[in-house]
Amino acid sequence: MSLENFEYFEKYLLEQLSTEEVSEFEKKLRDDAQFAQEYRCFLGQLDNTFGSKGFNSADKNSAWQKVITGIYIPSSGVKPITQRSWSWGRAASVTIIMCLGLLAFWLYRASPEKGIEMVTKSTVEGQKATITLADGTTVRLNSSSSVSYPVEFSDSTRKIMLSGEAFFEVTSDKSRPFIISSGQLETKVLGTSFNIRSFPDEKRQEVAVKSGTVQVAFPVQLSDPVNLQVGDVVIYDNASSTMELEKVDPESIALWTQGYIYFENETLGQVLKSLSRWYGVEFSVEDPRILNCRVTLKQRDETLKNILEILKYASYVEYEFNENQMIIIKGKPC
Repeated sequence: MSLENFEYFEKYLLEQLSTEEVSEFEKKLRDDAQFAQEYRCFLGQLDNTFGSKGFNSADKNSAWQKVITGIYIPSSGVKPITQRSWSWGRAASVTIIMCLGLLAFWLYRASPEKGIEMVTKSTVEGQKATITLADGTTVRLNSSSSVSYPVEFSDSTRKIMLSGEAFFEVTSDKSRPFIISSGQLETKVLGTSFNIRSFPDEKRQEVAVKSGTVQVAFPVQLSDPVNLQVGDVVIYDNASSTMELEKVDPESIALWTQGYIYFENETLGQVLKSLSRWYGVEFSVEDPRILNCRVTLKQRDETLKNILEILKYASYVEYEFNENQMIIIKGKPC
């Protein structure tokens, strides 16, 4: 995310734009997918800042509700809202300004030295991308994700920012550690391959190592950094500020980069959220209790209809398309 866009987003949130500038901003959100994705990333980081800095929960929820009810947020399964119908109260203004300041600090910490040009690459629902960085590192970006990085890395470090999911194959350089800031986590490596999942609308973040060694740092109040080996997965819960470690088959990590749709004992709710991003569709669930049903699935290069048919028999759910092409999911709790 460029400093220019950060300041643009900040002025919009604090109602420092003229009426004409507001109209121009919201038109750009509708017409420019990359700009909209950067804004979504910005809001996600702002949400993480609210959730991790110990503000009074009532004030936090009130302030954040004013944000999400007045701003266009492009997100799978959520209808956009472009009407700016709110105005800041004094307490909410103070809270949001404090959080914007903390977010600015996070961005500056994660960015290289001033003067280095930053680039942001984003994907929308149903889209994936492969990016090669200046040092030869490959980043495979999943759907609805965004990565910001410098055109050229500094002589001492390689720092980038991620929102969403990406698989990294980092070029080895012992003199310049590779650091990824994603949500509340910071992942540090010298040369390895690993997957990071950190979507702003999900309560969990994950780092899974396919080869080499990775160090993951958490918010200060949680614990010291942990070193992950091949097959290790660390899962951080944003809401409870807790983390857990798991061991998986390294070959199962980032199968999405090979065209696989893969879920291992995952909730139906998480499955539908992922399918929404991958295929660019929206789901509506008649009985929310079925979202806790567990799904195990591994298919490659399948159509959405075939995946839905598999879910129908594996999870005992029914589906239908309504007149707006939204997919209605029906079924009984497991």
